Amino acid sequence: MLVAALACVGASELPARAQTRGNGTATRSGPSGPRFEVGGGGGALGPSALGDADADLRANGAQPSPYRLFSSETRLGPSALLEARVGYRITPRITAEARLTVGQPSLRSALSADVEGASFVVATVATTEYVLDGGVVMRLPEIAFGRWVPFISGGAGRTRSVYDRRVLIENGSDAYAGGGFIAALGSRRAGIAARTGLRVDVRLQVLNGGVAQDAGAVPRVVATGSVFVAF
Repeated sequence: MLVAALACVGASELPARAQTRGNGTATRSGPSGPRFEVGGGGGALGPSALGDADADLRANGAQPSPYRLFSSETRLGPSALLEARVGYRITPRITAEARLTVGQPSLRSALSADVEGASFVVATVATTEYVLDGGVVMRLPEIAFGRWVPFISGGAGRTRSVYDRRVLIENGSDAYAGGGFIAALGSRRAGIAARTGLRVDVRLQVLNGGVAQDAGAVPRVVATGSVFVAF
């Protein structure tokens, strides 16, 4: 819904303000200044719960009932991440962008309630996670705080989790919504937009499938900081 709303706003801004020539003919002008942005930085992935499950056997009998061998609780741990991003400025407010993030969250399963009384066990597997998504960013300059301009964003993409030693690969999808602040560096000269800046993002990301298979929609928080160059 957020992505659709941003797209509608962007479509309404596509016809840039009209200018009148000397002969009275109206012309259209696009957004002034740089049109492309390339950025990179880092941040953190928050932890997420992938659910609980019981390992059951079917007991013999006229009415078989599950016989629990043990219980498990699985979580995806927190992790640092790297981010690369490229964007295209559609209007002064709206930017379409693609982003790649790479993190190494651990997959942790806690085994308990063993039928034979075995001790509590925690099994951890190292993973490398790649997320490639596309979305829309809408700036809100009317509520800027000095140099810092707030924005909202939304999008969706694909995820790939590679387990330790690349013995198994899981593919899934993701969607996100969030916001943050953008600050231009340097000064504006003769109406030319600054070419470099800082950006801070906080977004709620929802995983589906892949490493979160059978867990439904799995939310987590992602926070990043980056620098960008516009041209």
